[in-house]
Amino acid sequence: MSAADTLPTVGKPLGVEAIDTHTEALRVAEFAKYKPTYCWDETRELELAGTTWRVLASAKIEDAEDAHFLSVIDKWTLSAETIIPPVHHTQILDPSSTETLNTSSIDDSSIWNCSNTDKAVVEVSRVRRVLVPKRKDKDPLLTENVVVSRLGCGVYARFIPIVASANDLPFYYPQVREYAFGFLEPEDKDHAASTLVILARELSPDSAVATKKQQVIWRDLIKRLYKWTVTERFGYQKRVVLDVMVAYDTYMAKYQELKAKYAAFWIDNWPEQTDPRKFVIEDIAIASWIICLWQQDGNNQQPSFVDLGCGNGLLVHLLTAEGYVGYGVDQCSRKVWSHYGHSVDLRAQTLEPYEYIADVDWVIGNHADELVPWIPVISARSSAKFVVIPCCPHDFSGRKMAFPAVAGQSKYHAYSTYISDLAEHCGFEVEKEYLRIPSTKNLAIVGRRCVAEVGQIDIDKIVWAGKQGFIARVPDSVKNKVRLAKVQARKQQNGSKSLL
Repeated sequence: MSAADTLPTVGKPLGVEAIDTHTEALRVAEFAKYKPTYCWDETRELELAGTTWRVLASAKIEDAEDAHFLSVIDKWTLSAETIIPPVHHTQILDPSSTETLNTSSIDDSSIWNCSNTDKAVVEVSRVRRVLVPKRKDKDPLLTENVVVSRLGCGVYARFIPIVASANDLPFYYPQVREYAFGFLEPEDKDHAASTLVILARELSPDSAVATKKQQVIWRDLIKRLYKWTVTERFGYQKRVVLDVMVAYDTYMAKYQELKAKYAAFWIDNWPEQTDPRKFVIEDIAIASWIICLWQQDGNNQQPSFVDLGCGNGLLVHLLTAEGYVGYGVDQCSRKVWSHYGHSVDLRAQTLEPYEYIADVDWVIGNHADELVPWIPVISARSSAKFVVIPCCPHDFSGRKMAFPAVAGQSKYHAYSTYISDLAEHCGFEVEKEYLRIPSTKNLAIVGRRCVAEVGQIDIDKIVWAGKQGFIARVPDSVKNKVRLAKVQARKQQNGSKSLL
């Protein structure tokens, strides 16, 4: 019996994770045509129904229709958080409350003024919504009217904040009286492209709507508007579904709590060379999600854990600080380990995974590289649950894995499927969750229930197959010593030659 006969194969279709590569190629080709025009240094104005607007940014878009644009606006209206990160969620008020705009708004015209134009304005929709911020203790709620209208050859969506004065606008909101997205059709529809525009009405004649800070906002919005409209044209198919295992509100509440506790300190005091703004935030997000997952068990006893391949150990520190008992293992210690204090159990050792038994409730593998395929096996042998976030593909020997090219699937998804199949082979019911972390390798594979009777003999077969050819990873510290020795040897050799 060979190892290949015992271990699961690679190449299983990915179902919803697969995409139409032809459509995707067309969409990417349209993205490449994106060439925006910004109007920061010159003032360009547009007269619409007797109201003067300042043009901030525009972009030509080919073969799109106003229906595609309106579909994007509808999504953005219902979920402002998709384009405004500081917003937690959007509350749509009762439609009856949107029939008349609030006269306390800093907007001084509740409807389009048609007295100076012979082109009628046709109102398409009117919605009143409330933007609920993530930082509820610091940022105020913002009520906003969204009015979509047709005017001449264009469709416009106006976003009108309902506040008593400009001082009441949240920090994240554009400092304008109102702003609008527009879709302008060409007069000659057969030979010209349509135009997407972003417009704004200034708070006062001397107010600035294109400061450096606001330019970042407008650049991002026009790009998103272009890409979303193109995507609507080709038909949008959601690749992944978020918040399957842990509800969004539950996760965000825990994430905001942990971020407020730990982020600022570790970002300011991070001793490693890596970027703390990425790694600190990422580990806080992962810790938040894991804690929410554990709290679903419904018992008062907090689970124990081990983090295999724990790296900088921050995830272990966060879970320990939140009252969970566990430890982390990695081949080499890190500089930051000494900053956590004695309460955080981090162990520098090389594991032989085919012999390792974990005396804990949960085994964690966060980008654990060579240990990733072993984690479902270790968990099955230890009668433990597991959560693993795969990264670089490795097989049981520790070598990099190669995958055949399959239309509509990435190597990462192929590897994730391989790990999922392996977990099922070990008797686990596999659950998956795409995490809200700043990484493209963000799929968590979870095994918390055994649904198949897998005997010890079957597990031993998997271990035996995986043990064949296993080579422990050479620690980075050893690699660095070897590299420095070679450099010094070359210098000495060159010095000897120069003396001759």
